[in-house]
Amino acid sequence: MKNLITLLALFTSILSFGQSKAPYHEIWNSLLKKHVSVQGKVNYKGFISDSVQLNKYLKNLSENKPDEMSWSTNEQKAYWINAYNDFTVKLITQYYPIKSINDIGGKIKYLMKKLFGI
Repeated sequence: MKNLITLLALFTSILSFGQSKAPYHEIWNSLLKKHVSVQGKVNYKGFISDSVQLNKYLKNLSENKPDEMSWSTNEQKAYWINAYNDFTVKLITQYYPIKSINDIGGKIKYLMKKLFGI
């Protein structure tokens, strides 16, 4: 029995080798709780002051792209929704203050392509 457990553990580690794990979203969730009101109003100055954390999460996303074989559908959806929202906030903070996201045009698509190749 002990050999079977060891063999299963080894097999599991071999199967997961090279597969990326879904990133943790705690940093992003913490930033949202801190800088988005219950009414949905975003405090971009707050995000600017927490740019180190924002960039840390962006780096985590960039280094852990979805793996369709090992990530659940919900993990993949959460990744892409959070990536889009986080990169959008990052872009807005780079051009802050702006009246509308439309003022910065297609730069979100450029940023996503640069970081993710999409």
